[in-house]
Amino acid sequence: MNNSYKLGLCIAFCLFLVACPKAVKTPGQSPLSEDLVFATDAGNELTVTVKSENVRQKPNGKRLGGLRKGDKLTVIKRVGNWVYFSNPKFEEAYIWAPSVGYAYQNIYSPFFFFDSTRTEFRDIEWFQRMFSQRGQVRQETSTNYELFFKDTGLGSHEETVLDVVATSDQVVEHGITLFVDREKSRVEKVRVDFFRPVKGYQAALKKGEMKADNPGDAGSGHIIWAAGDLLDHLVVDLERKEWESNYFSSVWYLLPEKEEQ
Repeated sequence: MNNSYKLGLCIAFCLFLVACPKAVKTPGQSPLSEDLVFATDAGNELTVTVKSENVRQKPNGKRLGGLRKGDKLTVIKRVGNWVYFSNPKFEEAYIWAPSVGYAYQNIYSPFFFFDSTRTEFRDIEWFQRMFSQRGQVRQETSTNYELFFKDTGLGSHEETVLDVVATSDQVVEHGITLFVDREKSRVEKVRVDFFRPVKGYQAALKKGEMKADNPGDAGSGHIIWAAGDLLDHLVVDLERKEWESNYFSSVWYLLPEKEEQ
């Protein structure tokens, strides 16, 4: 093999390396972390736009300090209504996204999940970009699977209280679950856990900016409104925390059966 041929191979290999897309590495993460693929808005430079804002260890988590109007930060990734960031004061921390220029997203609203123009749930990739995570695959079958997103900041940016299971010290893992049709790769229904159980069906619906003058079909574990009662294209299902309880732990949004077929 002559020297000119070797040089040509070397140049071609270098060009290949330059052209390969690079994963975005989040500080403190393993190179094998799933979040390397989804680091939405990484590298964006933002400015605090409110008088002052708390900085937290995680969404709705322990307060680490604060930033003031005009302070700068660099986005590591977006997580719903939160921004994971770094700056000279905080190496890695979270701040409320609307306080640094993002529009507020009501994660309890059906229209966060459902595209009424297309009359179907948003694509899986949309949620992965919104929360900068792949999601955890759970309860797989040959026809469908569940995709769970945790640490999405379901409470307001002032809340730090976490529910604890009554019989143990285990912290309840709140999140959002997408139920996905495997063949079509399409979301068929969604469950959103309330950050804290909500008392009364009207208060629970208000979380999603919905209103009902009369309760729906009330069962022991759920209250259900058929498609057309509250929403034109979706069934709304409030799940009770316990049988016959007036506290609700989750809200479900489902396509009606005729649209699932």
